[in-house]
Amino acid sequence: MNIPIFLSSDNNYAPLVATTMASILSNTKSFIEFYILDGGITSENVEKIQSLKNTFNNFSIEFIKIDYEKYLKNFKEIGHWNKSVYARFLIPDLKTQISKAIYLDVDIIATGDIANLYNEDLEEYALGAVCEQWAENGINITHKERLQISEPHNYFNSGVLILDCNKWRKNNVLDSLSQIAYDDADKIQMPDQDILNKYFDNNYKILPKKYNYLTPYFYIETNHNYIIRHLVGYVRPWQLNQNIKTDLMPNLKEFWHYAKMTPFYEELDAKTHDKKQQLKYLRHLPLVKISMLSQAGIKPDMQMKEANHD
Repeated sequence: MNIPIFLSSDNNYAPLVATTMASILSNTKSFIEFYILDGGITSENVEKIQSLKNTFNNFSIEFIKIDYEKYLKNFKEIGHWNKSVYARFLIPDLKTQISKAIYLDVDIIATGDIANLYNEDLEEYALGAVCEQWAENGINITHKERLQISEPHNYFNSGVLILDCNKWRKNNVLDSLSQIAYDDADKIQMPDQDILNKYFDNNYKILPKKYNYLTPYFYIETNHNYIIRHLVGYVRPWQLNQNIKTDLMPNLKEFWHYAKMTPFYEELDAKTHDKKQQLKYLRHLPLVKISMLSQAGIKPDMQMKEANHD
């Protein structure tokens, strides 16, 4: 079975493209068709990513240069996000021969077979995604109020998506997303994610959270039976030295396990040997945890007691 997977990256995140790919390929027997929505990856890094062929033989890869001004003129840059975050909207029109596709952010690692995700039945929906249950009683309430989304809607994370490309093309979804970006420009804070949630208001296939296991779940649940680990947060595994011992960075060693399979390993590792910087990250981790718990509508002191009990 061939599985089309789209990843989006500029040159800064090229090492994470390779790490994400290595994790996917390590955990599946399926043949993966990778399409990289290329936001400026250098030829040197393209070669490094392609060199994964020396380790894995179950994939093909194509780099697709995106003319953001041509296709995404209505979409604005917000904060640290540039127009590359909207590239996922173009997938059905970039590859018209594909009927179903997976989109993944590059800050994920697969810890199970990606074929399980691809085989999920979308039923009659054009999109499948994992709702952010961890924040449903917290920040997601404000998201829905800000965007004027219906109350029953479950706000979802846009880092892992399954697209029914035929339905996207038939319904001209890209045009509708562009119109939302224009009409609601003053309301949008989480660029691509807000726009997708606004359009798919209470009309998408809710996927099991094992396909997009966000960091906060590790603070409130003990079940780690997941397929995709989404490395969200203000401090990321690639910023911490792999030998640091902390329970506030779940799967630190797991990330580095896959990073070692790539030609970017030494480059990534070299950035984690500044002792002052590492101490800064470690001091920041508890604050990150408290912040995320607060966003989820959970009192940190209560959750800490539960975690200690576990």
